[in-house]
Amino acid sequence: MPLTGGVAESVKLRVIITKDLPSIIGLGPFKAGSAAALPASVALRLVDMGAAQLDETELLKPQDVQSFKYSEEKDQWPIQLPEDFYARAKASILQLKREGDSRTMGQLISATRDLLIKRVEKIARLLAASPDLVENNDFMARLTPEERALARAIDLELISLLREVL
Repeated sequence: MPLTGGVAESVKLRVIITKDLPSIIGLGPFKAGSAAALPASVALRLVDMGAAQLDETELLKPQDVQSFKYSEEKDQWPIQLPEDFYARAKASILQLKREGDSRTMGQLISATRDLLIKRVEKIARLLAASPDLVENNDFMARLTPEERALARAIDLELISLLREVL
């Protein structure tokens, strides 16, 4: 599921505009140096084009993700990540790439991939054991928008498989 569309559209990222920009899909115009909270897809595109930078407060560091991963390993259920976690991770990676910091970028990619794999495994295992968890608000509240969509898709596939097999 692409991060830049659909599910994550409600997620906003705070960016610093680096170039004067005309109005874009009903947003703006923007002056260079101004700050804006934009839908993730727009913010990521502007960062990718070099027309914006992620606000320093939004940047994720490999240590931040490692801390989440450590907490994830200790809890039976997925820990609650910020709603904008994956959008911030993507934007942080794009910004590190633009800055040419391949070492930190590699560390961030690796830590984010490890955390994502742990979370997907945990979500799939929990749903396989108890498919009704998608109806559990406490469980679903711990997931990011992208993970909630994934959990619903896994649930539908599990139901379909069970009907076919049983």
